[in-house]
Amino acid sequence: MSRALRCSAAAAMLALAPAALHAQLPDASTRALGMAGAYSALARGYEAVHWNPAMLATRNQPGVSIGLPQTQFEFGSNAYGFGDFRRYSEEVLTDADKQYLLDQVDSTLDLRSYLGIAPFSLQIGNFALSFGTAGDARAGLGKDAVELALFGNASRSGPGEFFTAAGSNARGWAASTLAFSFAMPFRIPMGRLSAGVTAKKIWGHGVGLGRETSSQFAVNPNFTATAAGHAIYTDYDDDFEADGIGDILGGEGSPGSGFGLDLGAALELRHGLTVGVTLVNAIGSMSWDESRFRYDRVSYQVTQAGSGAVQDTLIQDSLIGQAAIEGDAIARGLRDSLLEEADFARLVRAGASYQLGKLRLGGMIQLRLTSGLDRHPSQYVAAGAEYVLLGILPLRAGIGTDFSSSLTLSGGSGLHLGPVKLDVSIAHATGNERPGVKVGAGIGLMF
Repeated sequence: MSRALRCSAAAAMLALAPAALHAQLPDASTRALGMAGAYSALARGYEAVHWNPAMLATRNQPGVSIGLPQTQFEFGSNAYGFGDFRRYSEEVLTDADKQYLLDQVDSTLDLRSYLGIAPFSLQIGNFALSFGTAGDARAGLGKDAVELALFGNASRSGPGEFFTAAGSNARGWAASTLAFSFAMPFRIPMGRLSAGVTAKKIWGHGVGLGRETSSQFAVNPNFTATAAGHAIYTDYDDDFEADGIGDILGGEGSPGSGFGLDLGAALELRHGLTVGVTLVNAIGSMSWDESRFRYDRVSYQVTQAGSGAVQDTLIQDSLIGQAAIEGDAIARGLRDSLLEEADFARLVRAGASYQLGKLRLGGMIQLRLTSGLDRHPSQYVAAGAEYVLLGILPLRAGIGTDFSSSLTLSGGSGLHLGPVKLDVSIAHATGNERPGVKVGAGIGLMF
């Protein structure tokens, strides 16, 4: 297989590999997932780096906290919910089952996945840092192609009838972020006011976009299949090997570079009530080295003549580097589409929390100010609760909605043994926009 074809396949796989609330900085709090994200005024210790840096200077914060590996993974689609995957995963599909699955697809079946890993976070007093790596990918398959996969070619085997893959696409990105947070408290007549800031350094590891341009599959009068598409993505040398963290966060391993600044404030009122606000990426920018972009245009055709002889033709063209892509109108257009959302979103969050003994209640509203790679909904509201049973068994639940078509239900538990915090959470989103399941697990220490 030629290198150009291998790279095209790699670009497609990027969109199928390892999105709920997520960003370029993975959430270091599994507890937040169990409360549907209603956590901006509840975050403790190292959790504040992601949710609201001002929480570092609020009362009842730990003196020292350490976040050990925290992982969150999401998988979903715009057509099928978790129940569909569970119901049909090991079943022999009847025609009625196939028709049900096809009817769930509007024009394109989108599959998406997100993986975030925060291997280490640390908080000491009013200072904290967190490091994490995240990747988001999605792939779309046109409805015609879904029908062909479900029913085969029997439903369109007449003369002149054919299938296409129109609307099929793929997109993905991966990045690592190192964040530092600091907060200061101020006494005011209303209570205790805290202000905080998080500074983020971002290393982009890759970004890519692929689209189908033309396709047709027919069996009558002769078998004919044609497929054409193009992709643009961050290119790596065939012999690239990451031997250490320096190879990942420098040189060829980081073709993207960016920064961000989050601002937060929290006000602790009387009787256990806290309110807070966070502006995520108040200042920020993300850029990608266009000299590292590779553009592939591939066309493949298979034809069977009446005699039974099969002929196949592969045509491929690759452009490497900024000048070559700039000089090709089609390649330049796809590159521009990729770069339209190659930064990270700017958000504003407002939250409130109330603590009564072992019961903690939280609420949050989030608004998206600008779109980005991390694809947050335009608005999101959540409420959640946590109760620690017997002082060691936390029980969490939450509910969230984007006021459009998505409803998220979440829950979580764990085991708290002194400073050791083991937590697991799951969130299930329904609706026709972003249905899917997100799971998380993590361990931390709080002193």
